[in-house]
Amino acid sequence: MKQKFMKIILTLCMLSSLASADDGSETMYGFVGVQASASKYDDISTPTLALKYGQQSSYWRTAISYNFAANSDDQFHSIIAQVDHGILTEIFADLPVKPYVGFSIGALQHRNSNNEVDSDNGYLYGLNTGINYVVNNDLDIDLGYRYIKSSKLKYLDSVSNLSLSLHYYFN
Repeated sequence: MKQKFMKIILTLCMLSSLASADDGSETMYGFVGVQASASKYDDISTPTLALKYGQQSSYWRTAISYNFAANSDDQFHSIIAQVDHGILTEIFADLPVKPYVGFSIGALQHRNSNNEVDSDNGYLYGLNTGINYVVNNDLDIDLGYRYIKSSKLKYLDSVSNLSLSLHYYFN
C-alpha cells in the first residue's frame, strides 16, 4: 500500500512540475500556503485543513496540497494536485481580483473509527473555480470551490469543498 501511495505522490509532483513548466517568456513565482475548507464527503460534513506548495505565473497556477479532515467517526487524508488558469484576464488586469477555473486530481484515504470502514483508498478527479485576491507582492487570499469525484473508493462517491486559502510568495 505504501508503494502505491508513493507512486501517486511522485506522479502528482511530476504533473505539477509539467503543468508549471514555462517557455522562459513568463516569470514563475513559488508559493506556500494554508487552506481551511468546509468539506462535504457525500453525507459527511467536516472542516478540512491543508498545506499547499505551488508555482504561479500571470495566467497559470499549479499547486499540490496535503489535506486532512476529521469528525468524531471519520478521518480523511488526501493529496491533491490542482491546475488553474486565469479567466477574463484582460478585464481584471488592473484589479487585485483574479477569477480562475481549473481541474484537480489526487488520492484519498478514508478511515472510520467505528470499524464500519477499516480503510478505504482511491483516486479523485474534478473541477474547481474561484477568485484570487492579490493583497501585495508577497500575499494573496483565495476563495475557491472544488467538486471532485472519487474512483476505486467503496464508500465515497464525491467531495465538495468551499475553501479559503492564504498564499505566501517567496520568489
